[in-house]
Amino acid sequence: MRKEYDLRDGKPNPYAKRLEGPGRAAILERFLRSEHFVRLDPDVAETFTDDASVNATLRLALQIGQVAGKPQRAKSKPMTKKSA
Repeated sequence: MRKEYDLRDGKPNPYAKRLEGPGRAAILERFLRSEHFVRLDPDVAETFTDDASVNATLRLALQIGQVAGKPQRAKSKPMTKKSA
């Protein structure tokens, strides 16, 4: 083995303990949030086996929402000053 590949004399990784147990879960969760991943519930994941099917369904839901229109909010009365 070449000398540069011999890592027996190297220092231990100071961050290795963070990658065990709850630290690993926290790092994974932070990564998933930063990359805009969405975690599906198990029953939904069984139906949608790949990202293409999820995207197609979400696009269809958006189109249906546009056809149905957004619900109109009731117009509020303008505020008037009360005389003292």
